[in-house]
Amino acid sequence: MMASQLDLSFIPTNAEQTRRWDREWLHYFCTEDPKQHMLTHDKLGPPTSLAGKSASEVHQTRLFAELCPLAVWVPGDLLHSSRSVLEIGCGCGFFGKQMGKIGKRYLGLDQSQFALSIARLTSPSECSYAHLSDSEAIGSWAGSMDLMVGRFFFIHQNYASDLWVLRLASILLRKGGVVVADFWLSNPAIEHGIVHPANHDLDPLYPSCAFAFTVEQIHRLANETGFSVEDIADQPSLQRRFVQLRRNSAT
Repeated sequence: MMASQLDLSFIPTNAEQTRRWDREWLHYFCTEDPKQHMLTHDKLGPPTSLAGKSASEVHQTRLFAELCPLAVWVPGDLLHSSRSVLEIGCGCGFFGKQMGKIGKRYLGLDQSQFALSIARLTSPSECSYAHLSDSEAIGSWAGSMDLMVGRFFFIHQNYASDLWVLRLASILLRKGGVVVADFWLSNPAIEHGIVHPANHDLDPLYPSCAFAFTVEQIHRLANETGFSVEDIADQPSLQRRFVQLRRNSAT
């Protein structure tokens, strides 16, 4: 199917959502240290090899000494062998500029024009970024991506949101492509912010709230969007339920 024929109208984008996430990023920059996001790719030293590392090790690895750990639950060999990487909810390009730096073809999508502006300014030429409303640009990547990475992303999506996210992922990933998703996992021993059940509406007051999915809901979500669940790794100490999904070849 040609990019111009793709119907991406299921992606819920509007000007208010863009302003909402622009404000969220501005708030973050006013309350947290933005240096990790503002550091440009040319200021990074040599990378650490990810080959042979377990998903747990990759999660804790500083790919570049100047930046904090990757915080993605991806086996090193999978990330090493994937030539193209997709990230929906890429923010300011923290992960993207690192993938581009090690030669990965990278596509980052986001609702915030503010965050995307920073991502473009700090990333190498191997990285491409597009707003989620830019259906023409997004469609041009259909069927070309090997791996989609969720980094502090799926935890903020409810069931309805994840339906369109994985539907979009199924369009952009090649057949057999993989999604590594970071769902929320409640741990009563750790203090946390606002958490809703998966079927709850998005919270208009707290864009960064979390949504908790059961294993059954994750399997149902995969079945509805053309994916198969390959692995679920619960990590209570990280308050994460990491899930590896594979795009079915028949879809």
